[in-house]
Amino acid sequence: MLNNKIKVTNIIIGLLIFLVNIFFIPYSISIIINGGGPFGFGLLVLPLSILINIFLVSSLFLVIKSVRKSKLILIINLTGLIFSFIMLYLVLRISK
Repeated sequence: MLNNKIKVTNIIIGLLIFLVNIFFIPYSISIIINGGGPFGFGLLVLPLSILINIFLVSSLFLVIKSVRKSKLILIINLTGLIFSFIMLYLVLRISK
């Protein structure tokens, strides 16, 4: 029963990370293309944005059925989700 809950939680968190990356992948690309904008200050956000993009790899591991029950992947994805939501909030808040 516990493995089933971990499996479902992993899938939900993985999908949320994927959805957050729909915003951050084009955001990272636009920062790179624009050279960070005026004075290059956008380059300061780029390492954090790329870190969020790297969490996409751990969420894509959930395609493998044996990894879905892993507690380590759950912890990694949960950390990535929390960090992604914090950064999404900050980016949207500062962009106003």
